[in-house]
Amino acid sequence: MKLIISFFGILFILASFSWKSIDELNISVEDDSWKLRKDKNGIKVYTRDRNNSGILEYKANTIIETDIDQLIIIINDVERYPSWMANCKSAEKFKSLSDSSRIEYMTTSVPWPLSDRDVAFEFVISIKTDNYFEANLKAVPKALPEKEKFVRIRNSEGSWIFNIIDGGKVEIIHQFYGDPEGNIPNWIINMFIVNGPYKTLLNLKNLCNPVERE
Repeated sequence: MKLIISFFGILFILASFSWKSIDELNISVEDDSWKLRKDKNGIKVYTRDRNNSGILEYKANTIIETDIDQLIIIINDVERYPSWMANCKSAEKFKSLSDSSRIEYMTTSVPWPLSDRDVAFEFVISIKTDNYFEANLKAVPKALPEKEKFVRIRNSEGSWIFNIIDGGKVEIIHQFYGDPEGNIPNWIINMFIVNGPYKTLLNLKNLCNPVERE
């Protein structure tokens, strides 16, 4: 169980953004492709089967009383990811590709006898305005040499959206799909796929507004 929670902790980095609210996006309960799995503390987590892969994709949403600039600062401070991304052990900006893109490298520990996991993402800021921020990430397993003690994550991608809505609040939408590799049954992965993004967004809310409680 700790294995799956730890794995999804590093993938929640981490982050398709929209000017529309979540009810206008394709994650409403009326859309049969997404199923509401958790609704607590203002955080909703949805899942769906991605192309019959057997591993669920998630999309999580919340609204935070903060400003978009603060969230952009947080998402760009890669080394601080472990302080709010669920079970992220380490994170670093491995290489800057441009002003709007970089390679991030993250690790997570898993219980013996399984090997720890690591992942390299290309993080690309696709849209950035005063009211809207969009960034996408995709695994680039060959971006740096593999390390002997880690299993390299090869198939994962996601996105983050920060969207200012009425009242000066910011809506956050985080979507992600990832394969943790190895001989882990899909049903075990899917059992714990909801808790990672929930805890990540809860931590992010608490970071921006410490009065929030789980």
